[in-house]
Amino acid sequence: MSMENIYEKFENDLNVLSENERKETLIKLRDDIDVIDKELVKLLNRRTLDSVLIGRVKKTLGIATYNPQREKEIAEKIGSYAEKPLAKEAVLRIYERILDESRAIQKEESRNDEPKETGRSCVE
Repeated sequence: MSMENIYEKFENDLNVLSENERKETLIKLRDDIDVIDKELVKLLNRRTLDSVLIGRVKKTLGIATYNPQREKEIAEKIGSYAEKPLAKEAVLRIYERILDESRAIQKEESRNDEPKETGRSCVE
């Protein structure tokens, strides 16, 4: 069943539920969102780790971290996954934020890999 069909069925069913049933539905939906949020964070952590590792591989290959063509390809692919009630534009805005954070983390990781200044001369 598509998201759109689920939404329409829910709207129809909601009109026949008692107040207590609607309250129970509200609690269940919030519990579902809590589970989904936890899974989203796990997936974002996995994605971020892979992004960091990609940054490290790129560094060893002498490839720039930022690749606008690759990000364009990702956006096109991600946009094609959008389903109601989430519009393609909304998915792309969310994903742009994810990519921003991935770039920032890759940049921070890259800085952490640089030799640290010790304040001591190389010739002692």
